[in-house]
Order: sequence, then C-alpha cells, then structure tokens
Amino acid sequence: MLRIVGLGFFACLFAWFGLHAATPLQSASFDCAKASHPLEKTICASPKLSKLDSEVAALYRARLAQLFDKESFRSQQRDWQQLLRTRCAKRCDPAAVEADYTRQRDTLNHFDEETWEASYKTSDVATLTISHIDGNAFDFALVRDREGEELCKLPANDSEAGAVATRVSPVKSSWSAGSCRIDFALTRDKTGHVTRIDTTASAGCKRYCKGNYGLSDNFLPANNWVAGNQ
Repeated sequence: MLRIVGLGFFACLFAWFGLHAATPLQSASFDCAKASHPLEKTICASPKLSKLDSEVAALYRARLAQLFDKESFRSQQRDWQQLLRTRCAKRCDPAAVEADYTRQRDTLNHFDEETWEASYKTSDVATLTISHIDGNAFDFALVRDREGEELCKLPANDSEAGAVATRVSPVKSSWSAGSCRIDFALTRDKTGHVTRIDTTASAGCKRYCKGNYGLSDNFLPANNWVAGNQ
C-alpha cells in the first residue's frame, strides 16, 4: 500500500514539473531564434527583458492606433530603438537596457496627447490640443492667441470640463454644445496617417472668441515627441 502511494506521489510530482517545464516564458516581441544584434541577444537571454520588450511593443501598437499624428510617433519610436542599438553595438549591459525599456514604457503609458497648430500671415497662432479617450472619441481644447492676447478659447475657462468630439466616420468627428458645433475633417494619407485637421465652427461658437475671430482653421501637426532614452 505504501509502495502504491509512493509511486502515485512521484507520478504527480513528475506531472507537475512536466506541466511547468512546458509553460513558455514571457517571449520578446520578435523571433529570438533569429536574434543577431547584441541588443536582441541580451533581451532574449533575460525573461525580465523579454517581458519588458513585449510590454513596450504592445503599448506602442495601442498608442499608434489612437494617435492622429502617426508619422511623428513612429519617428519617436525609431529614435528610441536606434539609440538602444547604438549603445549596444558591441556589448549590452542588461541593467542599462532594463532602465531604457522602463523609461520608454513609462513614456508610452502617458502618451495620449498631441498638438496641432494653425499659423497666419500675422502673429496669430491657433492651437488644437487633442487627448485621445479611445478610437471613437477625443477630448480637445482650442486656443487662438496673438503675442499673449487671448483671442479664442474653448473650453472658455480652466474650470470647465473639456469638450469631447465623437467619431462620425474615419475622416470626420464632431462636437456640439447648445448653438455651437465644431466638425473636424481629417485628411489621411494612404497609410492612415492624418496629415491635416480642418475645423468648421458654426456661428454659435462666436461666444468663445473676441471680435471677428473664429474657431474655423486648418491645422497641421506640431509634435516634437522625444524618446524616453533621450
């Protein structure tokens, strides 16, 4: 009887180890079988770094899907990757790689705001600030000023909640409150990158501006995002 129990115990123990041995470690975002650069080899040799690499890659894809100014965002990620590869051209310090990845992960975790600007022949500058909520809505603020003089502002003051525009189609979003309505027309290239945002404001939006100024403008990207390791 004791012998049977003993065999059963070892069989269960073997099955437990077999199950856990078969459970894969957290994999990197790339194929480690093809790793050739010292950076790639360093990541693949460490479960912790592999996990960080996957987290950063997933965050990057999620932010890229939301942001309008995809080209500037891709440029930021390319700069970060190039710096990593340059620093690891001959050999890598795993602790330094971990610090770089952790900074980039933290940067991407707070990456939800972008800036667009409309400039004029005068000193006026209109700024459209967008904070993405999800793929169907974004919080925005519109400000137009001239050498420190505020000409337009929506929301009207800092105590007001931000305005949230909702997606009407892949190339149009809209917001309205009372008699004020603003439509956002998105010009996209073949890759889906938004290259321009045109705002069309109704007559009821004049209350957010002084004199003859308005909130209808043509905005271009004004983002200069810096990689987390710069």
